Amino acid sequence: MERSDSISLPSIEAQQPQGQVTDKNETKDNSQNAAITASQYPSGIKSYLAVATLCLAIFLVTLDSTIIATATPYISDDFHSLGDVGWYSSVYTMVICTTQLLFGKLLARYSVRWIYSISMLFFLVGSAVCGAAPNSHSLIIGRAIAGVGCSGLLVAAFSLVPILVAPAKRPILLGLLSGSRGLATTFGPLIGGVLTEKVSWRWNFYINLPIGAVIQIAFFFLVHPPKRDHEAFTSWTEFLKTLDLFGLVALLPSIVCLLLALQWGGLKYAWQDARVVVLLVLAGILAIAFISVEIWQGPNAMLPSRVFTQRTVSAASFFGFCTVSAIFVLTYYLPIWFQGVKSATPIQSGIWTLPWVITSTIVSLAGGILMSKVGHPDIFMGIAIIFGAVGSGLFTTFTVDTPTGEWIGYQIIFAISSSLCSVTPLMVAQQALPLKDIPIGSGLVMFSQTVGASIFVAVAQALFTNELSAGLKGTAVGDGLDVSGLLSGGISTLTEGLSGEAKRAVLVVLNEALTRSWQLAVVLECVAVIGVLAVVQGMRMKRVTAVTSS
Repeated sequence: MERSDSISLPSIEAQQPQGQVTDKNETKDNSQNAAITASQYPSGIKSYLAVATLCLAIFLVTLDSTIIATATPYISDDFHSLGDVGWYSSVYTMVICTTQLLFGKLLARYSVRWIYSISMLFFLVGSAVCGAAPNSHSLIIGRAIAGVGCSGLLVAAFSLVPILVAPAKRPILLGLLSGSRGLATTFGPLIGGVLTEKVSWRWNFYINLPIGAVIQIAFFFLVHPPKRDHEAFTSWTEFLKTLDLFGLVALLPSIVCLLLALQWGGLKYAWQDARVVVLLVLAGILAIAFISVEIWQGPNAMLPSRVFTQRTVSAASFFGFCTVSAIFVLTYYLPIWFQGVKSATPIQSGIWTLPWVITSTIVSLAGGILMSKVGHPDIFMGIAIIFGAVGSGLFTTFTVDTPTGEWIGYQIIFAISSSLCSVTPLMVAQQALPLKDIPIGSGLVMFSQTVGASIFVAVAQALFTNELSAGLKGTAVGDGLDVSGLLSGGISTLTEGLSGEAKRAVLVVLNEALTRSWQLAVVLECVAVIGVLAVVQGMRMKRVTAVTSS
């Protein structure tokens, strides 16, 4: 029998005490859900401090993924390592992608407090290695270690939501956590620029140490999840058996091959280059191998079939895959538009994105409150798609002369979508799964979002690069421009030494290349409708089943 697809908040609260059987595994799980009574949730000032601790942790680890953007030119100058620049961010992303599902599995089996604390240790050690790095290779190793910690902290924080707050309040906490991610994503380059210019690029990493230590201490004293069934650590042999090493061996190189191919294709090597083609083929073969291993492993898999074959969970993951990819495509290139077309400094560029930040923060909180009252996250998914398609479409109308009022308004429209897109997939997954599978479901949704963003930012970069290179032929800049080097060194250098019509011609080409890459976001928002319809269909079938059985 298919697992329940109902995700209405009021209905979940009503159903849990009865321990309704939706399949052979769920009676016990639902009784575990019901066993977490109102008295076991944190209350009063302690609950607010616990929530603030989780939000700050999310902000810190997300900040680490974006703060390095403005520091990269200074790091490459210090280490004389321009060839390693791409690895400073990509190794962090690769590690996060390859470990999110693993942490979901670990959190479903072991104590969340221990997993969270160990993840924080990895993050702080990695940050210390980066800050003290004597050379580029040491920095890359530090980024990889910190990436492991970031992955674990993200999945753990979102997995704590259903065991820290009652079902009706979960959308509010998810909204706060998603808002924290949004703030960090936007403010990262701005904070990084200030630290790099005023102190040193090393403080982009050292700053994590005191803040992370405070967060860990606060977490230890404030966050006490209700006791639930989980396995005690007995031996390393037993622990390794739970890791699904066969699945990990297939997944890790698959992600690495895919991201390397996307990073190199069209920039370092041509797309038809044998190295890029081989990497893409290997990524596909290993992905098929991973799926086969997960099916073969059954309930012991890193991603059990009972989770990824759940209609609403897979639909929510697809929705997050598309919409978060669209968000990253826009947020990655909007600062480039400000700096290249509008001649803004990196700090000005960060300030000019405040309309997005403020709107996203407000809507994340307001959306969480409304969702807790209305239930049915599919309604908010539909709203997000409408604003996302319209907002991203408006971005493609940018010109060299787009006035301030318009680019502020367009940011506000799309920010309404981006804030809802971040929280609704997790809300759907957490309401559709039993308590013991929520960490795995959360890991799957976040994995989909991270992989999607990595893929489509690379695709957008290929579109941008090809359009810019082709458009600049015949302009004052001419042929042979190293676009990848231009992006690393600063897009504003494109028009250095130019003035008048020659400068405007180059700016027009740059604007057209950027709007071409933003067209990808429009397509992704439209395709995400499939995910919304699948969630709605699953809920409708559940309601029909409920009426028939009654």
